[in-house]
Amino acid sequence: MSTDDSADTDDETSDDPGEAVNGAPTETAGDTKGETPGIDEAYCRNCGEIIDAKAEICPECGVRQRSSDSGVGNDSGIAAVASLIIPGAGQIYLGHLGRGLGFIVASFVAGLFSVFLVGIPFLLAIWVYAIYDAYHLAEDPERGA
Repeated sequence: MSTDDSADTDDETSDDPGEAVNGAPTETAGDTKGETPGIDEAYCRNCGEIIDAKAEICPECGVRQRSSDSGVGNDSGIAAVASLIIPGAGQIYLGHLGRGLGFIVASFVAGLFSVFLVGIPFLLAIWVYAIYDAYHLAEDPERGA
């Protein structure tokens, strides 16, 4: 008599990604040892886990990632020229609204004092510093945090 040896072959496949298949453990999503990031992936700059390249925050360690193509502008030349035209406009362009409004208010106050000739040096100093700050803020976004 012949017995039916067509046993279930479902034992070789598993729906659980961490469950062993044929005695060999499989990789889980968090196991990145020896892996290199794919086209749309990058290493977290803090913990080294492979994450989505567009991720703003690492899901493993929670650290904000530096993003060169974020929705907010980050061109240092444009930021400096914007602050050259209106002190504080470069900071607003970079997404630092409070900082930009601070430069605008300080420039306005210094402009009012320029009636007494005292405010002219302050206005020039604020204006030059606003240009400097906007340029360097675009170069190193962590500086403004």
